[in-house]
Parts: sequence; structure tokens; C-alpha cells
Amino acid sequence: MKTPMGFMGTYFDRDVILRLGRFARFTAWAALVVYGLEAGYNVFQSFSNAISGGYPVDSYLLVTTLSRLFQGVVIFVFLNVCGYGLLILLDIEDNTRRASRIGKKED
Repeated sequence: MKTPMGFMGTYFDRDVILRLGRFARFTAWAALVVYGLEAGYNVFQSFSNAISGGYPVDSYLLVTTLSRLFQGVVIFVFLNVCGYGLLILLDIEDNTRRASRIGKKED
């Protein structure tokens, strides 16, 4: 049997929002790790090919690797902002309801 929620006028389930925020923050770290591993692999592959082939390392590698790392950092920041933004919105909603209940008790 489902336990009743405090106020029935909400359009969301608090537990689902908390899980969604946690999932967004976990996905942010996973994306950052994947982009970092990809950049490391690209650098390793480029250097090993240059050493074994006897030619200089391509300077364009730095630009492309940094741009991919920048994309990963942007995704990381965006997903973290979304995850923590959901928590902030839940706090605002909870504080608004608490203030409303305290205001009704004083009347």
C-alpha cells in the first residue's frame, strides 16, 4: 500500500525528483570520465603513432583534444546545475509550504 504524501496538491513525487537529481549528477561524472578517457586515448594513440612512424606530433591534436575536453566539462557543469537546481526548487517549494502553514497557525 502506498503511503500518503503530505499535501495532495503537488504535481510531482518528491522521491522521483530526488532520484532524477541524483541520476543527473551521476551522469555528469560519468560523462566527464568518458570524455577524459577519450582524450587520453587520443593523445596516447597520436604519440605512439608519431613515435613508431618517425614523424612529429600533429599540433592540431592539441586543439581537437582540448575542444573535446571542453565539451565534456560543459556537459558536466550543465548536468550538475540541473541536478542541484532540482534540489533548490524542492527546497523553495518546501519552505513556501512551511511558511504558509506557520502563517495559518498565527491567524
